[in-house]
Amino acid sequence: MQAGLLLLALPVAAQIKTGDFSNSLSGTVSTGYTADYGNQTNSDHGWSVGGNTNLSGFFYSPKFLSYNANLYLNQSRANSDFQSISNSSGVTAAGNIFGGSHYPGSISYSKALDSEGNYAVPGLANYVTHGNNSDFGINWNENLPDAPSFSASFVLGSSQYSVYGINDEGQNKFHSLNLHSGYRLAGFNMSGYYSLGGGHSLIPDVVEGQQDTETKTTNGGYGFSVSHKLPLEGSVTGAINRSTWNTNYLGTTTSGTVDILTTQATMHPTEKLYCSASANYSDNLSGQLIESVVAAGGLVPGLDSNQASNSMDLLANASYTFTRNLQASAFTERRTQLFLGESYGVTSFGGGASYARVLFDGNFNASATVLENNVDQGGEDTVGFSTTENYSNVVLGWHLTGSFGYAQNVETLLITYMNSFYNYSGNARRRWGKLNVSAGAGATRTGLTQEPGTVSSSLSYNASVGYGSWISANGNYSKSDGQALTTGAGLVPVPIPSPVLPSSLISLYGGDGYSMGLSSNPVKGLTLTAAYAKSTSNISTSGVASSNVNNEFNALVQYQARKLTFTSGYSRLDQGFSGSGTPPELVSSFYVGVSRLFNFF
Repeated sequence: MQAGLLLLALPVAAQIKTGDFSNSLSGTVSTGYTADYGNQTNSDHGWSVGGNTNLSGFFYSPKFLSYNANLYLNQSRANSDFQSISNSSGVTAAGNIFGGSHYPGSISYSKALDSEGNYAVPGLANYVTHGNNSDFGINWNENLPDAPSFSASFVLGSSQYSVYGINDEGQNKFHSLNLHSGYRLAGFNMSGYYSLGGGHSLIPDVVEGQQDTETKTTNGGYGFSVSHKLPLEGSVTGAINRSTWNTNYLGTTTSGTVDILTTQATMHPTEKLYCSASANYSDNLSGQLIESVVAAGGLVPGLDSNQASNSMDLLANASYTFTRNLQASAFTERRTQLFLGESYGVTSFGGGASYARVLFDGNFNASATVLENNVDQGGEDTVGFSTTENYSNVVLGWHLTGSFGYAQNVETLLITYMNSFYNYSGNARRRWGKLNVSAGAGATRTGLTQEPGTVSSSLSYNASVGYGSWISANGNYSKSDGQALTTGAGLVPVPIPSPVLPSSLISLYGGDGYSMGLSSNPVKGLTLTAAYAKSTSNISTSGVASSNVNNEFNALVQYQARKLTFTSGYSRLDQGFSGSGTPPELVSSFYVGVSRLFNFF
């Protein structure tokens, strides 16, 4: 109580400038009663003091040296915007030097303790994690006239977290170095780069019987590109890139190198005619597949990257604009691949058109492409098709938008697998004075044409209604299922055709969820909000399944009078995983207190 009275009595200092330093310091000091309790943690309550401060300033000139730092203490979702059910503390800081010169640089640092994060499930509400994380970054550039440019950046970070409802911990550590240079000489634009990075992850066990997955990865790359103008408003570009990686997955090491050569030439002979041709070659197709999985946070221990494999892609395209609203194109493509000891080849040719016009006083545009794929060595020929449509209009005061997309037998990275999908979405909104309403829906479905059981789909609905600042309400529903890769950040969509991945690495998931929220600003300075969300899902890995549930409720009442803010908030999380072998975890937080805004100087 004494601390609360001090908030009313502390003076506010004026801005301050000392020598060549110019600084400003502002912040919020808060105090109040707080209580935290749960079924798997020690409950506590008492009077707490917290808040946040923001220091910003510069030395001599903002273009010479500028800086800012933010510090926050004992902040949770019940009393602030900092996302943590428990009382989170942390700091973020950044500085810029020589911003007005040819040698600008910057440095940044952040650290958060007991902060809240997410364990992702595609198309559904994320599961809640909590832990500590930190990041450090530094950048420097050189931009001299008539001299090669140069830039360098370095990033280092780590996080340790646990998922509420799982008696297990995960961690991520990463670092990366990137260098880049560019130069123009005799009409040639040249650039080069070098990168080096790596990481270490410990993925928590979300399925009973699955051991913790520990991975270590290092990767790097370098490349060079050059371009030059051609007659007829054309240009030619060539590039060579090399990438390397080394991963360790449960004691199994995989490494490799991929070299990729690309070239492209374009011409614009007339205002309406555009032509292009390109060639792409990779000397390690298996390595490209592994790299795409590694970039998503996973590994492919069962695929040999040192086995001979390569790919070549030749493409020629021409497009012609008949009118402002109509454009047509034609193309031909030749793809060859050596993969897993087998040679594959396909020749494709086709064409398409795009069209746009005013339709029923609204805007409509559509495109369609048809192609034929002729497979070598007696393979099955296919016909592919893709189309997209978009429409928007205002009808009787309703703002309407809609879109649709469909594709059949479109190519993937591997010749032997074709993808098919569809998606659609729609939205309608209307305003009557202070009353406004909106509603929308969308869905996607995708899968490999030749492989049953590879389908992933999602469906969502949303609606909202509001009356001025008095009240606003919204609701959402989503449903999703498919195949995914388990990573340190959660489940991510499979980045390559799933038959190539070992079945032990693929997780099957499915579930649905809904959320709703209310907010109101009935009088000046008063804010009332409440939100509830629930999601359920099933995750299966190697035949072992886990049923999961997440329930979240948050409520906040704030009233601001001049520089004083009175706050009362409540947060509740109920989250569990049947595969964890422990009961669902319940965590709640309550807060009531007062805070004051200060401009110290």
